[in-house]
Amino acid sequence: AYIPSNAGGAGAMKSVIAGEVLGGVNNLSDAFRAREAGNVKILGVFDLERNAFMEDVPTLKEQGFDIDNASVNFRGVMVPKGTPQPIIDKLAATVPEMFKNGRVAGKMKAGGSPMHVMTRDEVLEMWAAREETLKELLAGL
Repeated sequence: AYIPSNAGGAGAMKSVIAGEVLGGVNNLSDAFRAREAGNVKILGVFDLERNAFMEDVPTLKEQGFDIDNASVNFRGVMVPKGTPQPIIDKLAATVPEMFKNGRVAGKMKAGGSPMHVMTRDEVLEMWAAREETLKELLAGL
């Protein structure tokens, strides 16, 4: 059964740790920290590949579930509409490079946040494909 929580992922994780529910689905970085603290066991990840910092945790696809990576949390850098193109171009070139910095990568790993760095063009392509998929899925509703 789905049990909604107004407290978001933190509330859902608290319910799992407290034994109020048998299990839950949560943001990987939150689950990673709870696992590191010894509070939960992660049974699988909703992604196409195992995460490098949790290689012992299989994907759900490996476990026989027909899933994709649509539930993966993607984070991005946004700017206001009307931002001059040279600024957008500078950010598009600079932001992916910052994740090559060992200090940044180390902090992301320590926080349980997997990194899959994409260029601006790759992100635009991904969202265009997802938009088409959603249009197909929602057309019959």
